[in-house]
Amino acid sequence: MSQTCRSLGLYARVGCLLLAPAGLAQAGIITSVSYFAETPHTLINFETDGAGNAISLIQGQSQVLPSNSYAALGVTFNSPLRWVNDGNAAFDGAQAALGSGSIGIPSSFASTVDLSFSGTVRAFGFFVANNSRLDPVGPSITAYDAAGNILESLAWGSQFIAGSVTVGNARADYGFAGLYSATPIARVVIIKQAALLDDLRFGSAVVPAPGVLGAMAVAGLLVTRRRRA
Repeated sequence: MSQTCRSLGLYARVGCLLLAPAGLAQAGIITSVSYFAETPHTLINFETDGAGNAISLIQGQSQVLPSNSYAALGVTFNSPLRWVNDGNAAFDGAQAALGSGSIGIPSSFASTVDLSFSGTVRAFGFFVANNSRLDPVGPSITAYDAAGNILESLAWGSQFIAGSVTVGNARADYGFAGLYSATPIARVVIIKQAALLDDLRFGSAVVPAPGVLGAMAVAGLLVTRRRRA
């Protein structure tokens, strides 16, 4: 039992113990965009540059994405990237299903996406569409702290997939994938072979893991009952 828990009264101490396991979950994966639904965050949809200017590309066209394009929003891209209106019909269908625009970052121009955050970021995620016929494994995402230590990593899999679009020889499995960490995330590296990334979201808050809010409610009820006794 922590010193903080010991210093509390009996019922409050029980509540403290109930909440203690939540502190052990320092980092983990995010499998749904709903994680950010009620959490303040920044969205980069790649349909505009960092100044809000529209990126207008016809089907199959691309444009160089300067590394500092979104620096004012708190993100610098360390690897060469391009804005792309991808010509893959399966990816187009996946982006439409995700409610995303037509411009993203596919593997055709960048198999590695390396980015750094300038502010305090504890959670981030992308819409992902992976061509499982070309790459059954899918992308990997790794988050690092400011000292270069790995905070958490994920490998694409069924827990992230919300649906699929098949056109010809391409099958785009799509969904949302991200990571959270109590320790601020300074850098992210995504390795992909046949995937498209879109709609980057990031914020400074960590949403409690499932079950933690219930434990908090129980703890609060116990404390309230103690006060009324």
